[in-house]
Amino acid sequence: MIGVVIGTFLLGWLVSSIRPIPPVIIATADKYVLRFALPALILAKLSTVELNGDLVLPIAIAWTLIVGAAAVIIVCGRIFSLDKNIVGALLLVAVLGNTSFLGLEMVHSLLGTDHMPSAIAFDQLGTFLGLALWGSYVASRYGAGESGWRPLARRLSRFVPFLAVLASIPLRAFTLPEGAYSLLNDIGRTVAPVAMGALGLRFTVRVSRRVAGPAVLGLILKMMLMPGVVYAVATIAGSTHDLAWSASIMQAAAPPMVTAGVVAVGAGLSEELVAFMVGIGTLIAFVSIPLLSTVL
Repeated sequence: MIGVVIGTFLLGWLVSSIRPIPPVIIATADKYVLRFALPALILAKLSTVELNGDLVLPIAIAWTLIVGAAAVIIVCGRIFSLDKNIVGALLLVAVLGNTSFLGLEMVHSLLGTDHMPSAIAFDQLGTFLGLALWGSYVASRYGAGESGWRPLARRLSRFVPFLAVLASIPLRAFTLPEGAYSLLNDIGRTVAPVAMGALGLRFTVRVSRRVAGPAVLGLILKMMLMPGVVYAVATIAGSTHDLAWSASIMQAAAPPMVTAGVVAVGAGLSEELVAFMVGIGTLIAFVSIPLLSTVL
């Protein structure tokens, strides 16, 4: 999956550098992810995920990071008077990491299969649930449209990934035919290549000054400060080599989430910032995460 993610991104970047791509193609890819593939993935994951008391720590770490990073971005947004669409984009791609398509593969290959339960808990009940709930809120709150709680509630009620979260709750009480879960998972597997390809078509290493500063801030927060805080706390607890702590440190270091970027762009948030952060962050992660694993 890692090869597919980086391959589709590079292919999209190569194609866009050769000739301009009609915006309708990129918009169609975004709509496919947001309205079809991502809801299918949410239904497949959240309706079947198992809850276990041993997995409380990585879930708690994931949500603490989401809340803490969001608070930092909101404060920085006010201090530096950042535009609403840039703050909204940062609240998605600087808060949520690519713990599914890249993080799980990295944990498995670098730390081993014994770390996978904690890494999966961090991903599914932390980051992924965060995308479904927090991502839905940010897209509705910071996206284009009227302000106020009524317009927010109206946009949230029309956001298909959020509706999929609600649908997954009663589905936990039933067992769907095995073929249904297989179909949902097959559709969900297309999220990463389609989303990364679309972001590759947008990507450029040259960004405006308006975006460069916030993007660098977001990457530092997401890929340095977040894993650094978890590592520091684990060191104080004397548990950096514990399965739950080491898996959580690796997941915290994951680059900006591809799907969160698609949600951000679909909500009308800063497309330039999203494409730059997801693209650069993913490339950096292929060096930074293996280096991090050497101390775990």
